[in-house]
Amino acid sequence: MKLVREVVVKSEEEMLKLAEELAKNLKGREVICLKGDLGAGKTTFVKGLARALGIKEGYQVRSPTFTLVNEYPTRKGSLIHIDLYRVRDFDYSEFVGSGILAVEWEENKNRCDLFVEIEIIGSEERRVRIYEKLSV
Repeated sequence: MKLVREVVVKSEEEMLKLAEELAKNLKGREVICLKGDLGAGKTTFVKGLARALGIKEGYQVRSPTFTLVNEYPTRKGSLIHIDLYRVRDFDYSEFVGSGILAVEWEENKNRCDLFVEIEIIGSEERRVRIYEKLSV
């Protein structure tokens, strides 16, 4: 993986905007992995993706910690939000290619097209590093 961007965000709104910016370049079949401590902003990042992709009215992004998978219809296809916090060995391969996958707590970078690492550096501040899979 290659580091393509590192930024410090100072608010939830800045995190949403960062994700929206990233979403502009998505083709619709990517696996985006999110790593960070509890409360770092992984679900907030997914909310920004959903907002940029045009989440359909009536849907709200929520952490899938207990449901494992939440799927949201958007103007650009499905956004599939997966949380591996409680079940680290969950096989989500059946979802790959069905839309954009946002996978929280994925540790295996080889399964990811983009890897977003969020580090808490202050009460509102987060350091976000975005890595991209190297083309072979």
